[in-house]
Amino acid sequence: MMKKLRFAQAGVSLMHANMYRDTLMLLPDEIELVGFYDPDPETVKANLKPDVQDMPFYDSLDDLLAQAKPDAVMVSTYLKDMPSWMLQVAEAGVHVWGEKPFAVHSSHLVPVADAVRRNNLHFSCGYTWRFHPIAQLIKETHDAGLLGKPYSIEFRFVTSSVTQRNPQTWYFRRENAGGGILNWLGCHWFDLMRYLTGADVAQVAAIEANVSGHDIDVEDAAAVSLYFDNGMIGSLHAGYFTSGDGEISIGLRGSDGWVKWEVDENTCTIKSAHPDWSGAPIRGFEIPSARVPGYGAEGRASIQAFAAAIRGEGASGYKVEEVIKSLQIIEAAHESAARGVTVTVS
Repeated sequence: MMKKLRFAQAGVSLMHANMYRDTLMLLPDEIELVGFYDPDPETVKANLKPDVQDMPFYDSLDDLLAQAKPDAVMVSTYLKDMPSWMLQVAEAGVHVWGEKPFAVHSSHLVPVADAVRRNNLHFSCGYTWRFHPIAQLIKETHDAGLLGKPYSIEFRFVTSSVTQRNPQTWYFRRENAGGGILNWLGCHWFDLMRYLTGADVAQVAAIEANVSGHDIDVEDAAAVSLYFDNGMIGSLHAGYFTSGDGEISIGLRGSDGWVKWEVDENTCTIKSAHPDWSGAPIRGFEIPSARVPGYGAEGRASIQAFAAAIRGEGASGYKVEEVIKSLQIIEAAHESAARGVTVTVS
């Protein structure tokens, strides 16, 4: 019987903390939840489900680390505090899980990356799209060379409007979030582009706008063009546009084939001119994710990979340096939109 890992939460109700806590509770044979820290414990206790109502709250993050003795801490708090909390966890020699998009600016994460690396720790995060079964299928297809030389990657992401989300929400303020839809949700797609293709973004040209007209100082719409270090081009069209529905569509094209993933329909079509596919060059897949409480099947898979890495049984699938790169792409997009020029990603 495997030894249970001791997990704690720093930040109990903000962002997706409730959902990820539900995910932890799905893994009782692997993980034991041992404690909470939150700056406002009395308020957040009202949001807790009965299964964790008796969990001890600690007065500080230091107390949580010293007294609960966790193997890993899941950090979910305001972005201005995320880097310092994650750094505190890492400097205590404890494995770190962080909520996206991690920081107001990528530079704030450099000390975290250094501490994780220096202390030989594992890192995981809220970029769970990497664990979607269709994302895995596309990556395997790309890595097997079935698409040939990569030519382009294209993401379209449309979701509920600023009105639906409430323009007074904290992440519609640049000082709190660093930017708008690119920071809050576009971050997922820049991470997934890099993961699927193994390529890094070299240059960015972007147009950003506030199409809703609400009194917010971040973009609610963006069109971002990308040039990758392998010669591929890419794009992300994103916006807070709808009354509640959404749309996610992903395309990847190469010299020998293409992929089209309609996310909401759980369908993926792949065409390849590779000899191995000569008998059926166009193939359709319908792969709905399992219905799992908490942050879904992908969230569960990401936590399981993190736990396995801590036990020495593989890699978590993430590094802090990767989330820094995604933020740098976003920051280059903001600079490009503000200056009207193409920006090189540092």
